[in-house]
Amino acid sequence: MKALQPLLQEKLAMLDPWLDSTFPVATALICSKQHLAGYSLLAVYLLVRLLQRSDAEPWRWILISLLVVNSGLIIEDRDLKPGGASDYLVVALSFSAGLQRNSKQWQRSIAWIASCAIPLLAFSLAAGDQLILLNTVSFTGFNINRIGFLAGLITIAAYALSQRTKDLHQRVGACFLLAAAAIEAILTQSRAAIAVPVIAIAADQLSKIRWRPKQAIITCIAACVLCGGAFQLWYGGTNPANQGNRIADSNRVTTIVCWIQNTSKTRESLIFGNGYGKSIQKKCGPDRLQALTAREKPLAHAHNLYVQVFGETGLLGLILFAALTIQALRQAWGTSTNVEQHFTKPLTIYLVLMAMGATWHSLLLNQVLVGYSLAALTATDRDPSAADAATPATPPGASAPQG
Repeated sequence: MKALQPLLQEKLAMLDPWLDSTFPVATALICSKQHLAGYSLLAVYLLVRLLQRSDAEPWRWILISLLVVNSGLIIEDRDLKPGGASDYLVVALSFSAGLQRNSKQWQRSIAWIASCAIPLLAFSLAAGDQLILLNTVSFTGFNINRIGFLAGLITIAAYALSQRTKDLHQRVGACFLLAAAAIEAILTQSRAAIAVPVIAIAADQLSKIRWRPKQAIITCIAACVLCGGAFQLWYGGTNPANQGNRIADSNRVTTIVCWIQNTSKTRESLIFGNGYGKSIQKKCGPDRLQALTAREKPLAHAHNLYVQVFGETGLLGLILFAALTIQALRQAWGTSTNVEQHFTKPLTIYLVLMAMGATWHSLLLNQVLVGYSLAALTATDRDPSAADAATPATPPGASAPQG
């Protein structure tokens, strides 16, 4: 095995610039309802990524073993519902797969993530009137909010790519991907997918300004006006769409309150949670809450990741999750590599805000992209590795690696 490792690592280094092309391919497979093929491809991708540097980092073999043992849960989506431990395992494995990659490698990775906008938008446009089916199920077979979350994440990657790219033609390509991702977010009609990327990008841009009092006041007033306009657009009036938004959010609040109350009833559940799966649904499921019994689309989960973590793992899990969130924000705002300046700031803002109104359950692609993207927080400016020795053609919108 030791004799094979150098050859294995050499071949993996040659593949490195192209491995992330898995993301747009998996997106196309999932959009064409080939879920098993898409999930299998993502599992193979994680396996190959974890094999990289396994000669110098033996702990990666532990993660590879976890991936292989849980492959049935991951690929065939046989885990507990509304969520299970394997959801968090996938995020952790994906994060580990992206650890300590250099800025040049991340430049390519971000380009491949942004290029997911092309198959996603193409299949959405092809779906036409079937884009959103009954009970907010999308043409992919998943809830439209899952596709909205994906579109928002791709929007952040495309924005980062446009900020990082210097060449005019490459910037035009990056802006094309940004426009495609933004259009997809709008097509999903998911309010969070539309608003949160805008907030994250605006926060990133505003953080670069050296503020004067007059500028700050004008900006605050403009932000209040925009918020008021968005509120009126989505909640004001008596049209059916806005009435539906009010009812939907009321049901979300009812569900969240139920999750918190039932998790806090006993000392054991308060500290350790209710566990994964359907245990909490016995008390807070759509058929248990009077406010939700007449609703056509049930809320099988807390619709808030923080509450979901609290309900499943109790205070211990919530405290750990909060600590990791704070550390991610500190890392994103306190470091200075090129990748982190343009990608991780809006990324962490996007994920933190989206977590307040959604979860990443039910779509493996989202879980992989969340974990892998967060690994950009560990990006280094070290000398290029063997993976950078080869300089293949870059994906759409990517700039050529800088020396």
